[in-house]
Amino acid sequence: MPVEVSVSGSCDDFGTRPDWRSRLQAWRARQVARPAFRRFVQRMPLSSGFSRGREEELFSIVTGFVRSQILFAALQSGLIDAVAGGPATLKHLAKTTGLCEDRLQRLLQAAQSIRLVRLGADGYVTLADHGAVVQSDAGIRAMIRHHALLYRDLADPVGLFDGTRTDTELRRLWSYAGAGRESSVKPGDAAAYSELMAASQSMLAGEILQAYDFGRHKRLIDVGGGEGVFVAALAERHPGLKLSLFELPPVADRARIRFASQPLSQCPHCHGGSFLDDPLPRGHDCVTLVRVLFDHEDTIVLRLLRNIRASMEPGQTLVIAEPMAGEGSQAQRLSTSYFGVYVLAMGSGRCRTPEEIIGLARAAGFSGFDIRPCRSALMATLVIARP
Repeated sequence: MPVEVSVSGSCDDFGTRPDWRSRLQAWRARQVARPAFRRFVQRMPLSSGFSRGREEELFSIVTGFVRSQILFAALQSGLIDAVAGGPATLKHLAKTTGLCEDRLQRLLQAAQSIRLVRLGADGYVTLADHGAVVQSDAGIRAMIRHHALLYRDLADPVGLFDGTRTDTELRRLWSYAGAGRESSVKPGDAAAYSELMAASQSMLAGEILQAYDFGRHKRLIDVGGGEGVFVAALAERHPGLKLSLFELPPVADRARIRFASQPLSQCPHCHGGSFLDDPLPRGHDCVTLVRVLFDHEDTIVLRLLRNIRASMEPGQTLVIAEPMAGEGSQAQRLSTSYFGVYVLAMGSGRCRTPEEIIGLARAAGFSGFDIRPCRSALMATLVIARP
């Protein structure tokens, strides 16, 4: 099938031209936009499978919000918990969830389509794979319920992106987000933030511990460590490691309570303060930042990294772990879109590439960088830096 090839590109206001990759991508987009070209690709044996995959991927994006709401309804109605005990009948589930049988059947059909439940030929309902994970993982459940705020903020997505909508629910919840307001966080807001972070960090700690061997260090401080979920996981994996945590005073108080209630071989020391305005404790050969930088704008990140650098000596190590942007895999693309929009609604922060984080760390005085992938790029990527 003949196609028209054009690689010309227009100049911008500065007189530069797109490079050959951009011109080639523009040409490809023009071809894909033509219905005749798509029909041709669909008929070709070698390209039909690829074409169908792209069609399904696009339709999955178009229907993504509906799927997320099916998930929310299945959790919030009590359906997933009701099926967790074993095979259940329609009558039992209707009584448990409070839904009439007709509406319940519609929810069950929708939930089965995204692998939350399975409708058996015998009339019984059981959990499917996704449903079993959601039912058993407190972090995922907390995230699903928390997303109700994000979805309300996304009711006007254009307003979110063009900056006309700034009074978002996520911004009100994370009252300390932004430049220099960390020390004014209220205990109630600290509790709401910390409970969500603690639940979701349980999914993250194992990924980080698998990607980096903290056993090589003797003393470690986790800066901005929330209620200490990651520190507690470190204590369990490396009982000989001397551990400390630095957080806002209300959050540090909650971490002390958490540590006192757990059977740890040692009780980590909790320091209360602002990681922007207060000097950080010295004498730790490893400093960790777990899901901290992406909450803040570049100016705040640079202040934080400089404060950390001032507390460190040559030979010590900074480990930065958080979701990072990228195009190398589906997980990286999901991380880019999800966390990029989340911090936009929150009113502060950005999902950065590892190279952008390295640039900020270098400006703060760090060197000797290393990038380490976690098993799931959606959860985190590690940037290792040294003074």
